[in-house]
Amino acid sequence: MLYQLDEKQILLDYIELERYEAVKEGETKVAIRMLKDGRLSIEEAAECFSALTIKDLKKIQEEILQSSEQEAQAD
Repeated sequence: MLYQLDEKQILLDYIELERYEAVKEGETKVAIRMLKDGRLSIEEAAECFSALTIKDLKKIQEEILQSSEQEAQAD
């Protein structure tokens, strides 16, 4: 009986983690567009996207800047 409860809890935890990851992925895509367009600062984005930390958003912004620099060098 205890094994079944543990198995059920593991499954519920897994489902919760998958949902969180899906939300985070969706928020990341939107945050990339909004930061790229300059519509939001990192602090504003952190208030809007609950699944993303300021650290996550800074990393996203660095990636945006790097890709912009690479595109500029390619031209």
